Amino acid sequence: MSTRMKGSRGFARAALLWTLLILGICAAAFLYFFEYYSEEVDRGFGSEARRNPYLAAEKFLDRIGIPHRQADNIAVLPALNDNDVLFLANSNLIYNEQRLWELLEWVERGGQAIVVSNQLTTDGERNLLLDLLGLEVTHGDTDLYFNWRLREVFGEEAKTLQEKTVSELMRDHNRKLAEKSKKQKSDTAPIEDGVEATQDAVAKDKRNPEVDPERLINLTSDGGTSYSLYFDPELLLSHEMMAQGDEADVQGGLLHWVTFQDLTLQAGQASAQPDDIADYDSDLLHHQSPLVFFEYGRGRITLMADNGLWQNRRIGEFDHGFFLAHLVGHKNLVMITHPHFLGFGELIRRYWLEFFTAGGLALLAWIANRSRRFGPRDPEGAPVRRSLLEHVRACGYFYWREHTARRQFEKVRSQLLGKILPHAPNPLTEDRQVEVGQSLAERTGLTTAEIIAALWGPAPHSEEMFTACMRSLQIIEDAL
Repeated sequence: MSTRMKGSRGFARAALLWTLLILGICAAAFLYFFEYYSEEVDRGFGSEARRNPYLAAEKFLDRIGIPHRQADNIAVLPALNDNDVLFLANSNLIYNEQRLWELLEWVERGGQAIVVSNQLTTDGERNLLLDLLGLEVTHGDTDLYFNWRLREVFGEEAKTLQEKTVSELMRDHNRKLAEKSKKQKSDTAPIEDGVEATQDAVAKDKRNPEVDPERLINLTSDGGTSYSLYFDPELLLSHEMMAQGDEADVQGGLLHWVTFQDLTLQAGQASAQPDDIADYDSDLLHHQSPLVFFEYGRGRITLMADNGLWQNRRIGEFDHGFFLAHLVGHKNLVMITHPHFLGFGELIRRYWLEFFTAGGLALLAWIANRSRRFGPRDPEGAPVRRSLLEHVRACGYFYWREHTARRQFEKVRSQLLGKILPHAPNPLTEDRQVEVGQSLAERTGLTTAEIIAALWGPAPHSEEMFTACMRSLQIIEDAL
């Protein structure tokens, strides 16, 4: 038995050693042939960027040393000074005329404001700032660059397919994918070169997307710095004076605007004709503007209809971020992007002393009003009485309003008809009514019409008719 146990232990020890040896050989072979490499995968925006669409702008301002902070709502205006720049992500945040004039007074003293106009999504609500300046937000030309779902599928080819239906777009896209796959299989170029070219193209697309040059806005600052901007051409600002010049006097200030690039003028042509350039739109180029400046007093208001210029998705394109830094300058940026108003509970926590003081004063006023007053007592007046006739008249008016008179009339008439014609069918025919009326007229002295109206006519609807009908019924009853 001991010999068997020794043999089994030796076999297990040998199996363990061979297993460890094989695992070591596999690990060595894996480490020898394995090559480490890193790959960056775009997982989209993080949770913080999804909550705050201006997170990239805030990070950019931090990097270049421009101080900024978030404010709850437009009520921050009284606390601003001349060294602040106010950014309103929506012009509807100016919700009443008092706030509008507070903004204009602050700008007149030297403040600067950047306002994104959003008139098309207000459901008929007034936009006080735009109404004051005579501006409107209108629809311009549609650009597929802003249709992110189409661009994710078709890329830069989307703008060449603008006139086609969705099914045609998908068929063309699948056909091009198949042709591209065949071309890649027959291509003898190294894979590394293709990967590097793709990465360079993607990096270039992220910085400056391929757009039509006439859609761009090129601005030059006083210091000579040039900024290339790309506004959404679908939402534009318009003014009745845009077709007549570059500026206008509004509310004691100077309103001037910037239009899109005109390629015909750059080419040195004397006059622009719609047939010279494809898709040329003179109304878009000269009668609508993506950027408007309103100089008022010592300050300025910058207005635009494109609300995505400095959001996370587009701030890295062209010179958008640097243009924001140019507008802010060396001042402090106060951003109102998510308006927040104090709730009732927060108001109580913040102003609890005022609440308790007002409540205490109201309680003291109520106690003083309900407390007993001391002093000479006024003599009691004589009891008010009314005559019997007034009492009867008041009772009659009360019963009449409660429709008691009609019920009383119907009751008296039904009892009288039961005495006159106890077994007659109800209602009687007109001939029978006339016969009975003539018979009673001879005994009562009433006319046949009065008897028929009293016995079979409609219930009285006025006091005079009620009195006359009750009198007729009384005379008929006395005659019987």
